[in-house]
Amino acid sequence: MRPILFLVELVSNAARLIRNLLVLVLPAPDYAVVTLTGNLPERRAALPLLQRLLRPPPMSLEDLRRTLDRAARSRMRGIVLRVHNLEAGMATRQSVREALARFRASGKRVAAYLYNSGLSDLYLASAADVVVVPPSAEVTTFGPRVELAFFREALGRWGVLPQFHHIAEYKTAAHRFLYRGATEPQREVTHAVLDATLNEITDALAERRRVTREDVQRLVDRGVPAPEDLRQAGLADHMAYEDDLAALLADGRSARIVPLSQARRSLPVRYRWRSLRPDAVGVVVLRGTIVPGESRELPLPLPLLGQVLAGCDTVARAFRAAERAPHVKAVVFHVDSRGGSAVASDLIWREVTRLRRRKPVVVHMGDVAGSGGYYVSCGASWIVAGATTITGSIGVVSGKFDVHGLLARAGIHHEILSRGASATMPSALAPYTDADWQTLRAWMERIYHRFRSVVAEGRGRTEDEVEAVARGRVWTGRQALAVGLVDQLGDFDTAVRRAKELAGIPERADVAVVTIHPPQAAPVPAHPTSAWGDWTRALRMLLAERAWLIAGVEPPV
Repeated sequence: MRPILFLVELVSNAARLIRNLLVLVLPAPDYAVVTLTGNLPERRAALPLLQRLLRPPPMSLEDLRRTLDRAARSRMRGIVLRVHNLEAGMATRQSVREALARFRASGKRVAAYLYNSGLSDLYLASAADVVVVPPSAEVTTFGPRVELAFFREALGRWGVLPQFHHIAEYKTAAHRFLYRGATEPQREVTHAVLDATLNEITDALAERRRVTREDVQRLVDRGVPAPEDLRQAGLADHMAYEDDLAALLADGRSARIVPLSQARRSLPVRYRWRSLRPDAVGVVVLRGTIVPGESRELPLPLPLLGQVLAGCDTVARAFRAAERAPHVKAVVFHVDSRGGSAVASDLIWREVTRLRRRKPVVVHMGDVAGSGGYYVSCGASWIVAGATTITGSIGVVSGKFDVHGLLARAGIHHEILSRGASATMPSALAPYTDADWQTLRAWMERIYHRFRSVVAEGRGRTEDEVEAVARGRVWTGRQALAVGLVDQLGDFDTAVRRAKELAGIPERADVAVVTIHPPQAAPVPAHPTSAWGDWTRALRMLLAERAWLIAGVEPPV
């Protein structure tokens, strides 16, 4: 098989050589316009070829890094970065900044053009050499915020009684249903996350733009500075329109600026000799709320669950495929999840620890890897997080909504016929008895102790040491590094380098980094289920699930 693969690559690389020679002689643009929009996921979505051709998927961080790598080896002078309606979190933006820094280190230039942006966009754009805003720009500098809504009073008006227990005081996922306002522990951890996020932004802007932290803070306090104020404060370099960029970036001659789709024809491609070095780093992706069963995407988001569901069966099959693949020498496990089902998280953790015995597993945390997202991570060989990643939240929440009061108000009368003292415990039509509460708390304590023990085992700590940083407390990545919950700050490339190191692969070795797509569990049914059916099944699953490892602090916006 290897000789055949070598011949295939020989022909392919010959074609690449001809293409690269043409790239050398044909005119090349000076700059390519790269637009960042949407949620900018870490890896490219797995779509059928026809669907990719008809409607290409939105850009991912993987696509951006590959584009910048090719552009760094081209005759182009740089890129023009446009940021518009970017919905990515702070850790993702930090990854973009690091990718831009590597691109600039190759000798290329980056110009950022902002016209309708916020503070987090300005933070991202500060990685550029030049920041340009039009005279009419709306670049706001509102500080980060977390908006909390509490439904206790509304539920009471409807006759719904929320009955939840949480371990421990910082486990705030159910607080919105239990209380009429924020508790002191909730305020404490939210303020800590807000302070850490603003500090990251302020420090980065001050360092990169060579201004003082006080200058940045004054603009943050103003909220809506004029474009001229941004320029005078040193956070923008020029006030100009997009059609002025060619003259601004001229460097003695008018710069030719083209869209990225057109510039790709002028970018060289790498030669591939995987037959000579078949080693690869596999990537397993966990994105969304962790649930039992298969992964799926709902047509509409559900409260607590969100829209993207990461099924433990699907993720487990990806790990087993990585284990079977002889060319995969290490695995990077990308986690972007607030957590979810306790049992589903434990089953994924088991796959991580089992694979770790045979191959290194390095976790890369995205914007959020909290509660169950941390549970599945803590058994890895190494954990890499962004400075603003939301992680930790080692705790448990469980309970139910008692709706018998709601039904009574609607004139609906019901009876429960049962056997066994605990038969009504899962029912939404009956409140917990004292015995039910005792059973629930004892059960949750067992889950919490198990959570704490797997963290202690994975992190090489005692359970008492873990308890000091647990109790449901949320940490940013930088804080988590200080308390020993993660090993290193960095981006996806940092995780890949560490995985290669642990696998004994030379750092400069050109090995493939491939996403492991799980094999299909079963043939596609003859009558596919509807999106509405998926939504209602997910809702039933949410109501039936008894224990949740889910982070209660949302990333700041």
